[in-house]
Amino acid sequence: MKTWSVESLCLTVAAIVLILASVVALIALSDAHALPRWLFSLTIALAGTALVVSLRIRALAMARNTAQSRYRHFIDTAHEGVWTLDSDSTTTFANARVAQMFGTTPGAMRGRSMQDFLGDNPRRDLDEMTSADAAHVGYTHDLSYRRVDGSIGWAIVSGRPMLGDEGVAEGTLLMLTDITERKAAELELAAVQIGLEVRIRMRTAELERSNAQLRIEVAERQMAENALAESFRELRQLSSHLETIKEEERKRIAKGIHDELGQNLMALKLDVEMLHARTGQRHPLLKRKVGDVLDTIDLTIRSVRAIMNDLHPSTLELGLPAAAEWLVQQFEKRSGIATSLTVSEGEGPPLDSHRTEVIFRIIQECLLNILRHAKATHVEVELDIGMEYLTITIVDNGVGMGPGDAAKVASFGLRGIRERVDVFGGRMVIDSRPGGGTTLAMMIPLESHETEAGLA
Repeated sequence: MKTWSVESLCLTVAAIVLILASVVALIALSDAHALPRWLFSLTIALAGTALVVSLRIRALAMARNTAQSRYRHFIDTAHEGVWTLDSDSTTTFANARVAQMFGTTPGAMRGRSMQDFLGDNPRRDLDEMTSADAAHVGYTHDLSYRRVDGSIGWAIVSGRPMLGDEGVAEGTLLMLTDITERKAAELELAAVQIGLEVRIRMRTAELERSNAQLRIEVAERQMAENALAESFRELRQLSSHLETIKEEERKRIAKGIHDELGQNLMALKLDVEMLHARTGQRHPLLKRKVGDVLDTIDLTIRSVRAIMNDLHPSTLELGLPAAAEWLVQQFEKRSGIATSLTVSEGEGPPLDSHRTEVIFRIIQECLLNILRHAKATHVEVELDIGMEYLTITIVDNGVGMGPGDAAKVASFGLRGIRERVDVFGGRMVIDSRPGGGTTLAMMIPLESHETEAGLA
């Protein structure tokens, strides 16, 4: 049975009314008294109304057709794919975009099942897309689709039910946005990330192995440095011990010379003096010879005393200031170099004999170096005995030292001085330039940092 549209029905009624109006008009023209005048007027009015209504309906139909054409053009040229399915998931409409995505034409898609294109996706996702429940409208999934040639693409698919006049779902409207290029880029990026992660893990493992090897090398180097430091400490202890032994041996030799040789020389001198006194005028030649012997004995006694003082000055027993004063006087007398001594004593603890002897030898070695190398005409020695530190400053106006002179192989004097200072945990600073003299400053703690156990 043919279904009449509203436009067709209205136009048919208008045509019938016009025909009736024409018949009435013909009858009225043939016999003016055949019809009542009101019926004629009503017929004419109905005919006019029918004509106006038909023209209006025609205009509305044309506007609707224009809107439908525009809507269809919009759907066909839309960037998004539009796809409608019936209740059996069979295609009822597909625009050009979705057909292009699937590699076919809209006409070829009609009547084909959704499974032909989206069947590779999980069934649950497809059921959600085509659900007839209006409460579940708006489900969106990234789904793969299979083209007619068998290749695979990807699209964002959202679905909603198409409701009829009674609110019952009559099919499904699907909107598709092609994301094949983006998905390919994501897959490529994922592959790159996987490759990068593999390389990072390999590099990390390599770095861990290198770090482990480096830690082993660092540990070995640390052990070597500790062993070297221990060797230096032991050598320093040995050097200090040797200096102590040397000083004790000097003291012992000086004491032996004083007790044995000195007493014997004094006894010999007394005997010779008695012999010289008894010779008188009777043996002038013998008396002269005995006098020469007495002079030789006196010279020997002075030499013995000088040797004793060189080995272990007796002034060391009076403390460092007295010993330093005697040393400066002897240096000035023997070298002819003008030498001054300044001593500042605080209320610090008194120096022990070992420290006094070592500092005495440090000053002695400094003066000997000046005598050998500096070519100086004036030397100043300052001792500052404070509460915690002893400061020694020795300044000369000699030829000075050039860069690197202190590190020369032959500079054993400075090395010996530095070693003695280091034994006590002190510091030594040399300030010198060619032709500008030399300043040697040393700071020695009054509380010793040396290891007494290593000196035993």
